[in-house]
Amino acid sequence: MKNNNLLVVISGPSGVGKGVVIKELLKSIKKLELAISATTRPIRVGEENGQDYYFFKNEEFDKAIHEDDFIEWCNVHGNRYGTLKKEITRINNNNKIGLVEIDTQGAEKIKHKYPEILSVFLAPPTVAVLEERLTKRGTESKDAIKKRIETANEELKRIKHYDYVVINDTISNSSKEIQFLITKSFDL
Repeated sequence: MKNNNLLVVISGPSGVGKGVVIKELLKSIKKLELAISATTRPIRVGEENGQDYYFFKNEEFDKAIHEDDFIEWCNVHGNRYGTLKKEITRINNNNKIGLVEIDTQGAEKIKHKYPEILSVFLAPPTVAVLEERLTKRGTESKDAIKKRIETANEELKRIKHYDYVVINDTISNSSKEIQFLITKSFDL
């Protein structure tokens, strides 16, 4: 199957700085648009359907799976998340490049179906630095941080599946490096 989708996938462990780097990329590359994922998790206060996520009931998600509506979908912490084909089509039809922030499991599924996409793994300088960043955030317990570090170690084993690995030493350096990769890959 030929990939007609213009798509960038960014993955990396929790706490590595994906969200901040992506905000910088969206500011600096106007042709880039963040794809909205579908999920079965409950909507949180302040979130909007169609803006933060497409919130699906389990039956709707099952139907979308059956109808092959997803580029990929995964179970994450008891809920399902997926990237809708029509979301990438919508972005591409607006003459933009889709950007997906996704875990390694989902990234591997997308890359398997569409090997032509640009995939970037954002890695911490070291696991110790990642643990320090997670601790400084102050949003998780020590047990939760330990679990995230275990998950990060598993994710780091999958970097060979990505086109590029960018070490997030600073937000500025990482953003510029990924911006260069996108600009080069899409002739911007």
